[in-house]
Amino acid sequence: MNSSLKDLDHRMEKNDSLVCVGLDPDPSKMPDEIMNLKEMELEEKVLIFLKTIVDLSADNICAYKVQKAFFDVFDNGHKLLQDIVEYIHVEYPGVPVFIDCKIGDTGNTMKSYMHNLFDIINADGVVVNPLMGDDVLEPFIEDENKVGIVLVQTSNPKAKIVQELKLANGKELWQEILDLTLERWNLNNNLIVVLSSNSSDTNFSEVRQKIPQQTPILLAGVGSQGGDSSVLKDLLNEEKRGVFVNSSRGILYPYAKDDLNWRQKVKMSLFKLKNELNQIRIN
Repeated sequence: MNSSLKDLDHRMEKNDSLVCVGLDPDPSKMPDEIMNLKEMELEEKVLIFLKTIVDLSADNICAYKVQKAFFDVFDNGHKLLQDIVEYIHVEYPGVPVFIDCKIGDTGNTMKSYMHNLFDIINADGVVVNPLMGDDVLEPFIEDENKVGIVLVQTSNPKAKIVQELKLANGKELWQEILDLTLERWNLNNNLIVVLSSNSSDTNFSEVRQKIPQQTPILLAGVGSQGGDSSVLKDLLNEEKRGVFVNSSRGILYPYAKDDLNWRQKVKMSLFKLKNELNQIRIN
C-alpha cells in the first residue's frame, strides 16, 4: 500500500477517528482575538489560526484536507499553503495532508499541477476530476508514491444531472467512473474514492463489495451539507475503518467571532463528529 495511505489507516486506528478536518481559511469568520492582532499581515493571522486549529485537532483526526481556493485569494496564498502543510508535516509527522483543487487536465498541464502540488507544496494527495479520462490518472499510474482522490460522486445536489446520466451499458455515469477507477486506474493501489452521503438512492452495501478493502473512501457531504452519516456503516471495511469524513466549517467556525472560548468550541465540534462516527462504527 502507498505510504500516505498507510499513514491514513494508521491514524484512523491510533486516534480512533474517521474525521478529516478541512482547513478552509475564511477571515470573515475567524475569531476577533486573532484578527485584531496588531502589526501583522493578514496571511500571518490566518497562519496563526490554522496552526491553532491543527494543534487543537491533530490527536483526534486521521487527515487534513486543504481547499486550495481559499488560499488562492491571498496575495501570498501560495506561501501560506506551503507553510501550513510544512507545519503539519514537521509538528505532526504521519498525518496526511490532502489538497482539494479538483485538477483534471492533459499532458504538460497535468505535469505542472503535479509538480506544484507534490514537489513544491508537498501534498500527500490531491483531489482529481476524472472527466478528461486517462490523461488525468496517468501520473498516478506512473508514480505509485502519489495519491489521487477521485471524484466519483460529489455531495452538491445539482451534480446528479451529470453523475446520474444513464449510459448505453445501463450504468449511471458515476458507476462507470467507479469501475474505471477500480479496474483501470488504481493499478498501484494509490487512489481514494469519493462517494456522497447525500446520494439516498445508492446501495452502499453493493458499492462496498466492489471496492477493495485497502482502498480508502472519502465520504462527502456529512455536516453542513446535510448528508446522512449513517451510510458510513455500509462503507466500512472489515476492520471497521477505511472511510473518512471531512468537516470544514462545522469544526473551524462553530462560535461567534467575539467568543473568547472559541478554542473549546472547536474541540467540542470535533469530538461531537468523532463520537457520532464512532457510534455508527460500533452499532
